[in-house]
Amino acid sequence: MLRAMRYFGVDEANRLIPLLNGVFERVRPWVENVQRLAGELDALRSRGTRDAHTEQLREEHDGLVEKIRAELQQLEEMGIEVKAANGLVDFHAQLSGRTVYLCWRYGEKSVSHWHELDAGFAGRRAIDDPDAFTPTYLS
Repeated sequence: MLRAMRYFGVDEANRLIPLLNGVFERVRPWVENVQRLAGELDALRSRGTRDAHTEQLREEHDGLVEKIRAELQQLEEMGIEVKAANGLVDFHAQLSGRTVYLCWRYGEKSVSHWHELDAGFAGRRAIDDPDAFTPTYLS
């Protein structure tokens, strides 16, 4: 199904921060556990260990990955691009007739940066004029 791209304004993106904080407060501990379990599984694999404990760790790992995916899918369905499961998201926006990203990272109080589509987090720039970003409101 092809969906029209949604463009966010700064105010609209900022209204979603409480939702984003709630999602990432739930997901971040799961991400840490997935990383820990992946490290344990890699160590067991490098030793050639395959036993019931290894299978239990694998099932726990895979179950957490699915929980994370399910939580983050809600955001994707709203048109928010999740760049990192521990709390980095981009919102499509229009600036001077071109598509850019509004950028937010867990812990930030507001959406205060933007970047070009190909620039990534390292290319973030401060938002000087929030009204310069034109939202589209889809029903």
